[in-house]
Amino acid sequence: MSKKLKRLRNAIGLFLLFVIYTISLKVIDVQKVGPKQSEVGFATINKYFLNIIGTNLFWYRVTEIIGIFPLLVVSCFAIYGFWQLITRKKMSLVDQEILYLGFVYAGIAAVYIFFEHVVINYRPILVEGQLEPSYPSSHTFLAITVLLTAFCVLKDQSRIKEIVSYLCLIGLFFLVIGRLLSGVHWITDIFGGILLGLSVASCYAGMLERNIDKIKKP
Repeated sequence: MSKKLKRLRNAIGLFLLFVIYTISLKVIDVQKVGPKQSEVGFATINKYFLNIIGTNLFWYRVTEIIGIFPLLVVSCFAIYGFWQLITRKKMSLVDQEILYLGFVYAGIAAVYIFFEHVVINYRPILVEGQLEPSYPSSHTFLAITVLLTAFCVLKDQSRIKEIVSYLCLIGLFFLVIGRLLSGVHWITDIFGGILLGLSVASCYAGMLERNIDKIKKP
């Protein structure tokens, strides 16, 4: 099996696992252990890890600050893609990896809107006295999706771009670990964000390899 097909197969497998996992959160060990008696799936595991981790405002603030980095990455690629569209005058002439990123970013927005309306569970803490949707962890999903796809685009290019690509991996690591340690999500929220993020990033990598001969390096 070719590498591109393997990546696409992995992406489909990860996404199906995410769907099954998400459904299971609504039916397995559901208990009212959240704030205001809100229900949480895998309650025993979630409560166990929350008792160990607690709530850490330091890591919460750190992840809020580092969380700006993926948004800057999105902005840079969006501006670069728009500049290509203006100067080259045709959508078909925009670099393939940039076009694919546009689909990825649109997908991120769709996922965020979907889980704002389809609530799986709420945070283990109140936000300004109110319940707030918590699944999947948006910081985790955003970090993995945006920073891994950026790594795919920037690696093996100029020295500066290669350095930025590894900064993306470092930022990804601190965002995921920091979000876990902050205690503002259930551990199942973090895992859900990881699964969904990896499925999207794997799909993107597979599409790049499928069209490698058409891609123009910036």
